[in-house]
Amino acid sequence: MALQGQTKEILKKRLARALGHLNAVYKMVDDEKYCIDVLNQLKAVQAALDKTAQLMLKQHLDTCVVEAVKANDSARVMDEVWQLLRKNSLPDNETEILAPVSTSKHSCCS
Repeated sequence: MALQGQTKEILKKRLARALGHLNAVYKMVDDEKYCIDVLNQLKAVQAALDKTAQLMLKQHLDTCVVEAVKANDSARVMDEVWQLLRKNSLPDNETEILAPVSTSKHSCCS
């Protein structure tokens, strides 16, 4: 079941807000703003995305999972949810450590 109605609109508004904040963070990095200020904004973006994901998961559980259970297809949807919950925050190929940048305006960050 696809997202519909009020939930879809709520999710779109949350995502648009998070996207706006993320664009602001991108500009902060480009403008070489203080690291802690950028990190605080990134935490706010992540929190907004986490809340959006929670709402989407609740919608999925309330609709798709319930429908699958009624149709005797619970094993498949439970496996999907399990796979989702198992995912790491970083894919295996993104574990490299970034080298410090020495051109920062802030000596604490170089």
